[in-house]
Amino acid sequence: MYDVSAILVSMKVESWMVKDVITIGRDAGIRDALMVMKKYSVRHLPVVENSLFAGLVTLGDLKQVILASMLETLKVSDVMIQEPFTITRDTSLDLAAQIIYEKRIGCLPVVEDGILVGILTVNDILKAFIDIMGVLKSGARVDVILKNVHGSFDEVISIIERYGGYIISVGMTINGDENTHHFRISGGDTAAIAKELTALGYRGVKVIE
Repeated sequence: MYDVSAILVSMKVESWMVKDVITIGRDAGIRDALMVMKKYSVRHLPVVENSLFAGLVTLGDLKQVILASMLETLKVSDVMIQEPFTITRDTSLDLAAQIIYEKRIGCLPVVEDGILVGILTVNDILKAFIDIMGVLKSGARVDVILKNVHGSFDEVISIIERYGGYIISVGMTINGDENTHHFRISGGDTAAIAKELTALGYRGVKVIE
């Protein structure tokens, strides 16, 4: 229920991708591409030809060819990535994040039947993660090292809820056998929660308001 990885798997790219994508034609000049990027504050431009996705040009690609003598002769088609990694709107968010991380790229065009339907960037994935973890939501955080027995996770949750706390998200810091779980909660009597957890033998109990 509170497994972040499970949430990421269940979430689809369509919910987080940019749907109104700024694009450019393959015959546009390098100067034009730079002007579009500057105007719309973007670093990635999908290339579209006859309504079909044709490639991707990035600010990094353009920086490699920015020479005054070349600006007027080169076109987008000369520097674009012709077969970039792509995903579909039904791709899970965790898979998209994995591709971006492993391939060391900044975005993934969302393409279906050759048509560009969106784009997912590193910032979009970060927004999703922040939303899932409730980082920007008000509340407190209860840290606790779970007991090495079955059911201790559920017991901590029941204690938090018993004292009026609503769980926004759960994270974990891995440290061998001393893994600390971080329960971000809204509302509730945090002092009472911490007191009962300690009384029940849980270690590392800490409340961060």
